[in-house]
Amino acid sequence: MKTARKRRPNKRKSNANQLERGVCSEYECMAPEQKRQRIDSGLQTPNSMQNERKMEAENIADKCIRENTDSVLLLIKPHESLRQITDSIIHATVKSINQTARLDRSGTVESGGSFDLDRAIQSTHQLRSLKAMPGNVKEASMYPLIKEFIMLVAHHVRDKANSHNYAVAHRANGSGARTRAMNRTTTLGTLNPHIILPYEKADYKPEGGDDSRKVDVALGLFNLSNTIKQQKYPKYKDMFAIIEAKRDENDFCSAYVQLIDYTRNIYANQDRRRYAWGLTMCGTLVRCCLFHHDGIRASSAMDISTPNGLKKFVTLLVHWSFCGSERLGYDPTMAWNRKTHKLEITCTSQDDKNNGRGRSSEAVTYEVIKPIMSASALFGRHTRCYLARRKGGRGKNKVVLKDSWSLPRDLAINGTFSSDLMDEERSYIAADAPDEARNLRLISEKLAGMELDFLYPKAESSGDVILSEGIADNTHAIFSFDNDEKEKKLFRVHRRIVMSPVGHYLNTVHNEEELVLAVADAMECHNAILTKCRLLHRDISVNNILVVREFKERSVRRPVRGLLIDFDHAISIDKESSGYATRSGTLPFMSIHNLMGHDSKRTALDDWESLLYLICWQATFGINNADRKDVKADRIVAEILKWRDGDMVDIANEKRKQLHSLDTFESTILVGFQD
Repeated sequence: MKTARKRRPNKRKSNANQLERGVCSEYECMAPEQKRQRIDSGLQTPNSMQNERKMEAENIADKCIRENTDSVLLLIKPHESLRQITDSIIHATVKSINQTARLDRSGTVESGGSFDLDRAIQSTHQLRSLKAMPGNVKEASMYPLIKEFIMLVAHHVRDKANSHNYAVAHRANGSGARTRAMNRTTTLGTLNPHIILPYEKADYKPEGGDDSRKVDVALGLFNLSNTIKQQKYPKYKDMFAIIEAKRDENDFCSAYVQLIDYTRNIYANQDRRRYAWGLTMCGTLVRCCLFHHDGIRASSAMDISTPNGLKKFVTLLVHWSFCGSERLGYDPTMAWNRKTHKLEITCTSQDDKNNGRGRSSEAVTYEVIKPIMSASALFGRHTRCYLARRKGGRGKNKVVLKDSWSLPRDLAINGTFSSDLMDEERSYIAADAPDEARNLRLISEKLAGMELDFLYPKAESSGDVILSEGIADNTHAIFSFDNDEKEKKLFRVHRRIVMSPVGHYLNTVHNEEELVLAVADAMECHNAILTKCRLLHRDISVNNILVVREFKERSVRRPVRGLLIDFDHAISIDKESSGYATRSGTLPFMSIHNLMGHDSKRTALDDWESLLYLICWQATFGINNADRKDVKADRIVAEILKWRDGDMVDIANEKRKQLHSLDTFESTILVGFQD
């Protein structure tokens, strides 16, 4: 049964429930450079971004959390061979907590950098006694107590692990078939334990956030050799998990909302994150949250004031400490090279036999030159893009590496999904789920020999991400411990595509001529793909038309070419169910028909309508950063800003009014065009 909680009045409809079907969140997948570009282009203002995030977080907390799902703790359950040492650590920790503190320390525990066992035990006693404390005790007084508790567990983990000489002994005894079998069973990745330590700064705005929120308590993963002490200066890129604390045990819904925003920043700053963890501590009630691609799982409350609840929370921290990096949500195919100071990503290229599920043919490592797009959305594909080149490669052989969690059409057709899917959901996934790699291969095949070489991306390689022991990374493998069929409703596969050529944002054009050339090229490519490949793009926007200035062939004598990208949403127009009521695109540029979610098919006219909005947008806000208009200083643009904010149906109605006649179009939109 779900825990009863107070429902908030829904002041304005959120688009959170529409994200899965391809609707781009206003702030989805943004690297710092891309965030600046969106704000500069008028797609978002800092205030509108933060307000929209808050509203979506409230909606997610209200609708997208599966509570009392203790099965989430099975994901980090250690292998049977580790049971003896983990049980001994849990027993030693609980025993030390239950004993009376050896030193009589009265008053509030001060936050200290170094670890002291007696202080940690006393702090834990105070934390467990919150219910008996006066109601006026502030939330901030919980922070040092929580951190001391975390360090107490870390102390016992390190002490027991070292005394058992665990790391060396396990490597010596875990060779051959036994180790391979254990890895297949647990997908542990690395078997060396670590300790979880808090950061010294509490109620602190970490580096890497794009809002003003302060994190209560941040946790990090560290080697056993680390001193047990609070770590300095938390950054989102280093955090393993965040604890959101509330004094009132009934305030857990508010704690969820804040934890959702923090976790979004973790995704945006950590390239290696596949899924994320978080904790809420409301009074003495602790809940563990697992953030995955299509929802949030929250454990039942662990009341640390009771012996059973205390043991459960200690068990969680110990199991985290002995869990491999893959199980903790990290991607082992990404690694930071300390010598070159670059992120390295391994891509496995696969052939196109058996519906794109052929055997792995080649594993190539790429080094990242710079990130282009980060996965700052909480749910969905978690698309990340990088400007990269082959490791050891030199010169101008740059590529774009795209990493995302997609819905695989081929597996859906073969019946992977559970029977509790709605008919319309099954129809969409089986027939229409886009496959960008397959789309790009089809485009390259059909457009070969035409003079369109620079107008669409070419896939140099593509394939599933392969983890340890040759296991493909997907949501079914992650949740293999759970027999709950509902979790198999949306099956995502972790895939990578390496593409070229490399383009630049549309707002890098130098003048109107370059803008016209780039847009004309992109739509020429759009028409050729529609005619030759029978594919409809469905997401014409300022982010999906790029400018190419570097040409490998000297025969190109134009200053720029336009590059049409992002075929994640492209679908075949020949499929009987294609294009029905599946909203996709970027809000300011979506057609009226698309926004309304009508049951009739989407056509090329929807994409050409999106182009009209794109041109109007650029003409209003400026074609590049030097020409950018200050939105706050000009009230004339208020009408066009209605394309960006609000419910989709409301936006559609506003566009319908503005396009009703030439007079209304001139008085509402054309009047805002720059000279």
